[in-house]
Amino acid sequence: MKPTRVRYVLLGVATANAFLLYLDRICMAAVVQSASFQREMALDPQGTGDVLASFFFAYALGQMPAGWLADRFGPRRMLVAYIALWSFCTGLTGFAAGLLALIIVRCACGLAEAGAYPSSGLLISRWFPFQHLARANSVVAFGGRAGNAIALWLTAAAIAALGSWRPVLWTYGAIGLTLALASHVVFRDTPQEHPWTNEAERALVTPLKPLRHRFPWRALIRHSGLWFLNAGGLGLNFGWAFLITWLPVYLHEVYSLDRVASSRYVSMALVFGLGGMLFGGWWCDLLTRRFGQRWGRRLPFLTGSAVCVAAYLLCPLFGSPLAVAAACSVVAFASDSVGPALWAIGQDIGGRHVASTIAWSNMWGNFGASAVASVIPFILGTRLHFADWREIFWMCAGAFVLLGLAILMVDSTRRLDE
Repeated sequence: MKPTRVRYVLLGVATANAFLLYLDRICMAAVVQSASFQREMALDPQGTGDVLASFFFAYALGQMPAGWLADRFGPRRMLVAYIALWSFCTGLTGFAAGLLALIIVRCACGLAEAGAYPSSGLLISRWFPFQHLARANSVVAFGGRAGNAIALWLTAAAIAALGSWRPVLWTYGAIGLTLALASHVVFRDTPQEHPWTNEAERALVTPLKPLRHRFPWRALIRHSGLWFLNAGGLGLNFGWAFLITWLPVYLHEVYSLDRVASSRYVSMALVFGLGGMLFGGWWCDLLTRRFGQRWGRRLPFLTGSAVCVAAYLLCPLFGSPLAVAAACSVVAFASDSVGPALWAIGQDIGGRHVASTIAWSNMWGNFGASAVASVIPFILGTRLHFADWREIFWMCAGAFVLLGLAILMVDSTRRLDE
């Protein structure tokens, strides 16, 4: 008997959710640059940075409770709740009337989105066999990067078409509530619980029995490899988040591109991340088969970080926005090729606590993303600032050096519950 293919239907809905996750996350970078937003809100650069940083800070803080809830109550129930909540908050953002309201609602959105990837990682680990795990991760991550790649362009175009930033956010919120309903229909915590699967598909994976009442604080803190993974994730997110937060501002200020043109260049760069995600899943599975689990999981980080360091160091040497966009496209591809391996390590180490483990690492990584939104405007206002932003590119390159060094100390064969 051939296995049914319900897992691929589930994978498709999870990918659509990841697309929306990043669309709702990144859209504010285009919203704050729109003429209608600036006319209504009149925020200074620090206020703009606070709005962008508030999401990532809350997203980081929400990781641990959200991951534990997924382990405790199951990924299906919590994913539906998370999607509905962040979609409601996205729509609510369209009603904000001032800086404080924006920060509060973006914090709420960040807290709700915090559970998405830990829950999805847990769901994928229960539905796909080990030899296909990285590729399944890469498909979900591809959806996220697709949303990431077109969010700036799509949001800017939608604002221009509708004449205001507010109805765009209301529309995104309504789409999210629809996807929450679809997730409720399609998802189940395991193949064994799904009425659409047959015995052959249920036999592909035997999920570990979850430990529903115990939060693995002590195990997470004592696992030295996870601390190095956390440090590497912080570097990865710091280096990557520049692309979605301050690269449009850099292109506008240094090369005098208008807002729409800047968003177009950034979207062009981020499109290459789509290929990086799909390549990264294949690359990680290939290296794992060839070199074993320990080095097969490490090598994608080493290759990806080396390419990112070289590309960022070249950016200040270029004299055209197209050349910078091309280098940042390489960064997007190489950094996103690391994503499936990052998920796979969390799933390898997590054992019975996959969502909590992924959330633990994701929390530290997103402190890096939050730091980008706040640290860069601080640096730009000091004497360390160069007109070509070279110090910013040096910082981003250094973040990927941290990633490459840290991953050498991570052993994915050492599980959390051992």
